[in-house]
Amino acid sequence: MKRFSATVTTLIIILVGFIAIWQPADTSAAEKAQGSWKAEWDKVVAAARNEGQLMIYSTPGGNVVRVLAEAFEKKYGIKVGWVNGRGEELSKRMQAEKNAGIRMVDAIMSGSTTTLTVMKPRGLLGKLGSLLVLPDVINPQAWEGNSLPFIDKAHTTIAMLATPQRYVFHNTNLVQENEITSYRDLLDPKWKGKIGMNDPTIAGTANTFFVMLSLEVWGVEETKNFMREYVKQEPAITRDRRLQAEWVAKGKYAISVATNLQNAIDFLSLGAPVAFSKVKEGGMIGAGAGGLAVPEAVPHPNASKVFVNWLLSKEGQSAFVKSYRSPGARKDAPREGIPPQMFPEPDEKFYRDTEESVLYGRVMMKTAKEIFAPLYK
Repeated sequence: MKRFSATVTTLIIILVGFIAIWQPADTSAAEKAQGSWKAEWDKVVAAARNEGQLMIYSTPGGNVVRVLAEAFEKKYGIKVGWVNGRGEELSKRMQAEKNAGIRMVDAIMSGSTTTLTVMKPRGLLGKLGSLLVLPDVINPQAWEGNSLPFIDKAHTTIAMLATPQRYVFHNTNLVQENEITSYRDLLDPKWKGKIGMNDPTIAGTANTFFVMLSLEVWGVEETKNFMREYVKQEPAITRDRRLQAEWVAKGKYAISVATNLQNAIDFLSLGAPVAFSKVKEGGMIGAGAGGLAVPEAVPHPNASKVFVNWLLSKEGQSAFVKSYRSPGARKDAPREGIPPQMFPEPDEKFYRDTEESVLYGRVMMKTAKEIFAPLYK
C-alpha cells in the first residue's frame, strides 16, 4: 500500500511539473515578445504618418510602382512619389543630390548589378538589414532557401524576385527538341550565322550567362576558350530585348542566346513556334530589377522603415510579384497571373546570384569586349 501511494504521489508530481512547463509561462513569454516588436512597430508607423510622404527611385516600370504606391497609401495613409529610370541614371541622380547636400529618396528598387557595383562603392547605400522589424519579414522560413535573400554580406540589398533565366531559346521549326542539350552544342558549324544574342558587353542576360559559366560551370579559362570558339559562329548581337525574341519567333534566327525571359514568354503565350532548350549545365536564378535597397541617409526615416517592411511582407510581396509578373523570393509569394514557364521545373538545375557573381560581371564585360570585338566592326 505504501509502495502504491508513493507511486501515485510521484506521478502527481510529474504531472504537475508538465502542467507548469506547458502552461502560462510560455504564453506570457510569447505575448511579451510580440508586444515588444508591436510596440516598436506602432511607434514607427505613427511617426511615419506624421512624416506623411515617401519617395521611391525605381527601375521597375511605373505600372509596378503605381500598384505598390496605391496599396501602401491605402494601408498607411502615406503619400508616395516615385522616379523611374535606368539604374545608372538613378545612381547619377543620387550622387548629384548627395553632393548638393539634398536628400530626396527613401527607398530604391533596382537591379543588384547597379546597387552593388555602382551605388554601394560610391557610399550611396545604407544597411537595409537594420531596418527590418516585422516577424513576417525576418523569419528565415518565409524565404526560399530558408534565409533572407540578401545579395551582399553587408546587407545593403535584398533580392525580392527569384527569376529563373534559361539561356537557349529556339524556333521549333528550325531546331529539334533534343538538338541542343549542352551549351557546347552551340558550337556546331551548322548553327553558324543562325544565332541571335543579347549584348554581352553590358549588364544583362548575356553577361550573367558568361559569369555563370565562369564561376559555376566550367571555370574562367575554359569559359574564355568557349567564347573564342563561339564568336566564330558570328552571332547577331542586339541590345533590343524584344527584337531578339522576335527574331526567333519569326524564324530569322534559329536560336537566341540569353534572351530576356519575359519577352520570350510573351511569344510563347502567343503560340509562336518557340521553346527553351533544356541544357545539362543549367541556368541562373536572379533578382532582375527586383533588388531593394535604401540610401545611407533618408528624408523620411520612419516612412522608409515602414515601406521596406511592408514591401517585404507577404502582403507587399504579393502586390509586387503580381504587378511584375515574375516569381518572388518568398515561399508564400502568389503564382496567380505569372506564366508557368517562369517557374523552375523539378529536373532543372539553377544557380543563384551572389555578391561574387554580381561583382564578377564587370570583369566579364571587359573580357567580352575583347573576345567579341570582331563582331562590332
